[in-house]
Amino acid sequence: MSNAVYLTKSRYTAGLQCPRRLWLNVHEPAHWEESESGSAEDTGLEIGRMAQLLFPGGVLVEEKPWEHVAAVAHTAALMADRSVPAIFEAAFEHSGRRPGFRRLSLRANFGVSFL
Repeated sequence: MSNAVYLTKSRYTAGLQCPRRLWLNVHEPAHWEESESGSAEDTGLEIGRMAQLLFPGGVLVEEKPWEHVAAVAHTAALMADRSVPAIFEAAFEHSGRRPGFRRLSLRANFGVSFL
């Protein structure tokens, strides 16, 4: 596992709410717990599951957050495969930088990828 610290959506939001909260999330993270039913995190997970139902045949990039290099490679391979209609939880990097979040990528019938 890498010692690099990445800015995720959750950390970004925490930092907007309170800089101290961001510092604590990075340096003294809480133990992982299941998201509470109805919480923002639970709602986001449910939306992701529903999106996968809307686009049958789509492929989920399942690498863990600390496996970003592998996730980027997997995403690139899926984007090159024109038979894949949708990519869920795609990972990206540009000029050595990565966004702190993953997006749903849809490929229209005419071959253009929307990111």
